[in-house]
Amino acid sequence: MRVPSWVSNALMAGSVLLLVWGVFVLGFTSEPSAVGRMGIAVYLIGGASLGTAIVGAVAAVGLYRHTSWASPAAWLASVLMIVTCISIWAGVIAIVGLVSSRTSPKT
Repeated sequence: MRVPSWVSNALMAGSVLLLVWGVFVLGFTSEPSAVGRMGIAVYLIGGASLGTAIVGAVAAVGLYRHTSWASPAAWLASVLMIVTCISIWAGVIAIVGLVSSRTSPKT
């Protein structure tokens, strides 16, 4: 499937934002209030952000290289970005591009 190039750019931009956010959130693990449930939340939010950033970056590189696994990875990264709410704009943009590539005439 041929996907517009701006989809990979949106995924990469969202991944960078999530990477920065994840590092920022994980910086609070040394705070005295980050114990118990709050500590678990900090690790969960930071880890999910970093994991989503990695998936998004891998999908973006796959789309740049036109690999066969890139489209499913881009779908996964888009959904994960929407769920994180930090890069919701990147996820929505990527899904729009992925859907438009499915409905556009093959040339």
